[in-house]
Amino acid sequence: NVQRLIESGDRGAALSAMSNAFSVAGGPVLGTMFYAFIALIGLNATLGLFDSFSRGQADMTYFFVKGAKRFKMSHLYAWFLWGLITVGIVILLFGPIDGPQSVLDILAFLSTFTMGAYCVVLLLVNNRMLPKPIRPRWYTNVVIAFGAVFYLGMLAYSLIRFGVVVG
Repeated sequence: NVQRLIESGDRGAALSAMSNAFSVAGGPVLGTMFYAFIALIGLNATLGLFDSFSRGQADMTYFFVKGAKRFKMSHLYAWFLWGLITVGIVILLFGPIDGPQSVLDILAFLSTFTMGAYCVVLLLVNNRMLPKPIRPRWYTNVVIAFGAVFYLGMLAYSLIRFGVVVG
């Protein structure tokens, strides 16, 4: 019984059950496409995180670390990017990550936290640093605040209700 497997914590059974449901509804191609879309979403999230981290670190290093201006910004970016990729590969090969379910758990946590934190940062920057004539209107702030409460609230709910988000 799939429900019992899922309730016992077997996330692999949940993924297989969802893939099988798509296969039953639209043929084996849809079951395979289910996994392909999960892979694409994970790849997109991972590349986005790696890119933003590397750009930010290269920028901060270039402008705030003495002697870093002797390197091109693109070279600093490449060093940070490939360093992060190397660390990720080492963690996947030798670290505590056990299979694709763990990676999906981490991506789910990071995506939710990042979106909630981004909404908070966006509210602060928009309302404290922008000149008054171009600050967003009150209703835009309400929508962004709702996003922050929703994302961070659902993350907190998951942590409280289920005890843990990342396996």
